[in-house]
Amino acid sequence: MQWQQGWARSIALLVVAALMPWPLLLGPDNCWAFILVTAAIVGALRLLFGPQWKSYAGLNLPATHVLIALVAFAVIAIGSKMLLPIAYEAAGLKANAPNIEEQTGFLFQALNEEIFFRALMIGFFIQYVRSAPVISFGLAFLFAAAHFLLYRFSNPMHLALSMASLATLFFAGVAMNNLYLAFRHIGFSWALHAGWNVVWLPAAFYDAATNERLHEPQVFDRVLGSPTIVTMACAMAVLSFVLLGRRPLTSAANL
Repeated sequence: MQWQQGWARSIALLVVAALMPWPLLLGPDNCWAFILVTAAIVGALRLLFGPQWKSYAGLNLPATHVLIALVAFAVIAIGSKMLLPIAYEAAGLKANAPNIEEQTGFLFQALNEEIFFRALMIGFFIQYVRSAPVISFGLAFLFAAAHFLLYRFSNPMHLALSMASLATLFFAGVAMNNLYLAFRHIGFSWALHAGWNVVWLPAAFYDAATNERLHEPQVFDRVLGSPTIVTMACAMAVLSFVLLGRRPLTSAANL
């Protein structure tokens, strides 16, 4: 039985990894593609894991946690909307407000990434690595590396993200990994991920000095490379370890 679960987890990782890049490769105005990929991921996991697919996808949340996650998402989105103009000004950026269709797409984009990077990847590696901090740091490195490879090789601009923006991705990955390890579902990590992404990723950005339209890799590097954002992400990572240490029954005991 254990080897069958191992094979099913491996196949799930490969299938979801193959599905996730398609919305980005299709170019702009692709919010519908994120939703279709979510549906394909759910279908694949149902086939592979049967009635237990929600647990493997990190979607088996208590009702109270669903409510808390939705409130947390709203709070994070409001906080991000207040914080980001400071980062935009420091980075020499102007941004137009995103439309609701694009923001809806990024809700599902964050969900897809959380299923893959948190539920499936942690679920796979936790079978072989018994240390929560090692898993958290290791998969945060993979999270940052995946973004580096995406923008460096699959994007037409072939832009290499700066060390500052990669540090932000690493620290954010640590925080979201620890939220999953503490609660064993993606509700709260999704709230953090989606609450941040929907505010800025769907927006149209321009260089404040030249008024030139900027592409996603350029915006990604400028915003996430802001000292304010790097510091905030580092603080979240530290606080997430405090949380993880206070929940031994749902984290360390199950390793």
